[in-house]
Amino acid sequence: MKPRKASRVVLLNERDEVLLIRAQDLLMPTHQWWMTCGGGSEMGETPAQTAAREVAEETGLECEPAELIGPLATRDEIFEFTERSLHQIETYFAFRTSEDIELEDAVWTDIEKRSLLEFRWWSRTELMATTETIYPKNLLSLMDLVTAGSVPENPLVID
Repeated sequence: MKPRKASRVVLLNERDEVLLIRAQDLLMPTHQWWMTCGGGSEMGETPAQTAAREVAEETGLECEPAELIGPLATRDEIFEFTERSLHQIETYFAFRTSEDIELEDAVWTDIEKRSLLEFRWWSRTELMATTETIYPKNLLSLMDLVTAGSVPENPLVID
């Protein structure tokens, strides 16, 4: 199985809350999880270009690749989605915003329209208390890096 390259963004607001998306498996709607913004790379894109494009497409929030923080981490994951095994190699960036998210400015694909259920800002306290599935599992560590203004010299390898 050929790996798909993807970029994800830890999007933080002025209160250090992170924007997460609740998604569902299209063939098993009870299988749901929360995740950061992001998605697959297009031909010739750098990871930062993918991250900036995905933030704009999913949230309507425009940013330049050079404005992103990172890369913070990488994640190599095999997962099931809609009865297919997918191998995805993800690069994680962060971005801070003081703007409101205007989802009507988002440009979602057909599969996103059917699989993305809601967007929500989460506080650190809420993340620590929830029993819901959140990806990546190391999200709090990535948030800590951003709030401390610390970017690792080499991206962390996370679960």
